[in-house]
Amino acid sequence: MKKSISASLLPSVESPLRELGQHIRTARQSRGWTVAEAAARMVISPATYKRIEAGDPSVSMASWATALSQLQLLGKVVTAAAPINDPLGEALRADRLSKRIRKPKKEDDYDF
Repeated sequence: MKKSISASLLPSVESPLRELGQHIRTARQSRGWTVAEAAARMVISPATYKRIEAGDPSVSMASWATALSQLQLLGKVVTAAAPINDPLGEALRADRLSKRIRKPKKEDDYDF
């Protein structure tokens, strides 16, 4: 039996996707576009566009990116994911900067 995408999502992902969809809806409405006009600009079906606004995780990343691009918001999403905006990643990177990244060696059961 095929598992649904939303069933395999972490709860911490569902809410932000819904929120992002709501932001996309607000941006579309601010521009005075109908769903049909927005979908036509993005070269996707109105049904797919509605799923983006609903925060549907099964919509392709390309469709999400196209929607954000047409609304001139994609750059802000890219900036949000930049290394400079990732303090944890920055701290981990600084710790490993001078070291080669290798898998840990397995314990040898026959080492005396």
